[in-house]
Amino acid sequence: MTSAEWKQEMRRTIAAISDAQYALLQANTELTGKRFGVAGYGDRVALIDAAALELAAGKWLYNRSTGECADYARRTPSVEDLRVARDRLHTAIQLADASRTGSRAPAAGQCTNAGTEISYYGEVPIVPSICPVVILRGDSRAMGAQYVRQCVDIFGRFVFEHVAARDISGEKVEILRSWERAMREHTPEILDMCAGMADGARQVDIPLSYEHAVAMWTDLRPPAPEPAPIGVLDAEGGEELGGYFGLVRIPTGETGTCSGAAAWGGATRDGRACFASSTDHDCTFQVTIVAYPDDGYPFVYTPFSVNGSIPGLGRFGFSGHPGFNGRGVTYVHHGGYESCAEPRELWGYGVTRGAATMHILRYASSAREAMRMELGFPVGDAGRILGSAGGFYVDDEYGYVLEDRTPGRPVYRESTSDPDGAPHDFLYATNNLLSPDLGHGFCPPPGGYRYGTDTGWFTPDPQRVGEASPGAVTRQLCAASSFSRNAYLYRGLLGQSGTISPESLLALFRTGPRFAASAWAGGDGGGGGRRGLSGDLVEASVGGRHNAFIAFGSPATGRYSGAIGLMAPRESFANGTAHGYCYVDETGVPWELRLGESCESLVADARATAERDIESADRLLRSAGAAADAPLLRRLLGTARAELDAGGPGRSGDVDALARACRAFTRAQVRARQVVDALKGGPDGP
Repeated sequence: MTSAEWKQEMRRTIAAISDAQYALLQANTELTGKRFGVAGYGDRVALIDAAALELAAGKWLYNRSTGECADYARRTPSVEDLRVARDRLHTAIQLADASRTGSRAPAAGQCTNAGTEISYYGEVPIVPSICPVVILRGDSRAMGAQYVRQCVDIFGRFVFEHVAARDISGEKVEILRSWERAMREHTPEILDMCAGMADGARQVDIPLSYEHAVAMWTDLRPPAPEPAPIGVLDAEGGEELGGYFGLVRIPTGETGTCSGAAAWGGATRDGRACFASSTDHDCTFQVTIVAYPDDGYPFVYTPFSVNGSIPGLGRFGFSGHPGFNGRGVTYVHHGGYESCAEPRELWGYGVTRGAATMHILRYASSAREAMRMELGFPVGDAGRILGSAGGFYVDDEYGYVLEDRTPGRPVYRESTSDPDGAPHDFLYATNNLLSPDLGHGFCPPPGGYRYGTDTGWFTPDPQRVGEASPGAVTRQLCAASSFSRNAYLYRGLLGQSGTISPESLLALFRTGPRFAASAWAGGDGGGGGRRGLSGDLVEASVGGRHNAFIAFGSPATGRYSGAIGLMAPRESFANGTAHGYCYVDETGVPWELRLGESCESLVADARATAERDIESADRLLRSAGAAADAPLLRRLLGTARAELDAGGPGRSGDVDALARACRAFTRAQVRARQVVDALKGGPDGP
């Protein structure tokens, strides 16, 4: 088969993925009654979950063939994979349509756990619907080993086996050593963690070297000499496959986007800092890290990916959000993206975003100190998205979003002004620049960006972005997609300034986009890219089908709550005529952790919270009597109780055992909260 023929097969499979995603979106938007507790809802959701399994299998085979999940599976590259993927995707469409129409559906497949905590659908690992928690303590090397062991416990060996197979030879060795030298100077504890990651891998018989561990934080590419696009590099051949914004890849509406907001001081109800943020992409295998290091402060933090790689999107090291530490310093969001305005002669090796974030959360005693630390790092890989330090930090006294790190004249935001120019103690960020001084940054489109006080710098004519280089196109599309989300956050935050709380911030993510769908285009399931959505976006939102992970909380109380997928109503759309993403066994509710003084106190609190949630669910279910879908709700409550029992007392043991108990308790919380959510008739939970 020629290269042109192979690419044609790839394009056909991408179209089938899009058709299946739209079929699942339509099935969700047409659910009867919108929530558990309504007759027939559970049966329809079961068909949607069966469709989501087939979709996951189709995407896995596509990604394996193209190399876009090369850090999770060896690239084939197989035309047969692409053809089988389309068969699975066609089945997904049939199942989704059966959920809507009541038509005959194919037999649904079954999952196994393959000795891990996640499910496998045949050979395909399924992204868990409840974000797993890992707990680390001790010195940096010990924490690195614990991280690998616990992740293998949760997911299996595949999350590190394929990273360990990456070729590190020739010029890649010196590239890696250059990254290592920068980290040795500024974040040496991360390198100690890397040594521990290699230790932990050996303990579970995975040949992951120290060098492979470092590469998970840095990648094996030199710093970008020009603004680089988001893209996917095949781990074996180094071939760039289209790029995330490339000709054959995902439409603009499906690009990775993130949103975050925080308030402190006079903008909040109690004067204490609070936050909420979302990562927006096709969620992959991720964990929330709770760390109790020997030196520094305890902290909680959720990277985008367990090994630094997001299939179809790229390698971002251990960047992610949100997180906070025991001193109340909160990393809310990446704060837009790199401005690309720093002098080019200063671009080079430095500290990547994940390493910088982990270092600051571990050692910063205030948001102002976080700023000093960030400005003390080299400018670094400023041409690659999330390739250098920067971001959005707050504490009870102060907040900032650092948008340009040019030495001697950095650009950052410290408050948000109302229409009269009065400052307010809240900030927000999506994927563009909001500082008025940065109109020249972020690779402006022809004619430049336009500026709004609420929206920041945005692309006035997104149709013309194709005239630029791929790196510039990436940023111009990000600026275009950020416009409506920024306006939404500005209105929502300004309207509650003075009374903002964690719950009111979360409420911004619990309202989906208002989309006037006039018709579903196509819908025949033919795999030709004919499915789609027509209509007009009435109002955008930061919550909806684009969400991969949402977390909110308050460092003053130690509360950190998180959920995979959307927490808006299940029938929500994404922003615009985009399909967004659907997951197997969507829950719509978060677990809750409290960062205490020790691992033991964290786990004990997680158990106590689960017990309260189960009690609330049991009380509501008993009073509901013969409510519709009561058998399904009883099964959920039974699962919650089984998870509580599986966690045991959760009071002592080695850190790996404590982490297993904590994961059981968070799963118990979520299952019980699903029951409460159904019987209370709304998304507010217990």
